[in-house]
Amino acid sequence: MTTNRGARTPRELLSTFVGRLAARDVAGISEQYAADAVVSLPHGREAAGSRAIAAAYAAALAGGALLAVDAGTGQATLAELVDGARIIETGPLSMVSFTGVDGAVRTMVAWRGDDGWAWVRDGSMLRDVEAALRVGLFDVA
Repeated sequence: MTTNRGARTPRELLSTFVGRLAARDVAGISEQYAADAVVSLPHGREAAGSRAIAAAYAAALAGGALLAVDAGTGQATLAELVDGARIIETGPLSMVSFTGVDGAVRTMVAWRGDDGWAWVRDGSMLRDVEAALRVGLFDVA
């Protein structure tokens, strides 16, 4: 796995990630994932790799999906979301769980490379977002 993320801790990775989600910055969101990361989508589908992950997030946001950090809330709420995250770190892997503004618990796995932390497995951010499936068949499995 290779990354160019620069996040020094899993919490810093989460903070940057939720900020980019709130800003609807698709390029910034997808940069937080490792090149070979996998994101779960509805109906057992998956977006694997940078291109597919970017396409799934773009489709979700274009479809008007309200993601876990996007409910018209202010930065204080986003800071509370990050501060309240539960993080288990063991060696180069970390499990990060947080409660989104929708009340659902989200869990993601991060990996630490030489250049910082990146998401490698995301089983919850787009799992229930039907609009994330509105991408070409070549993008998701």
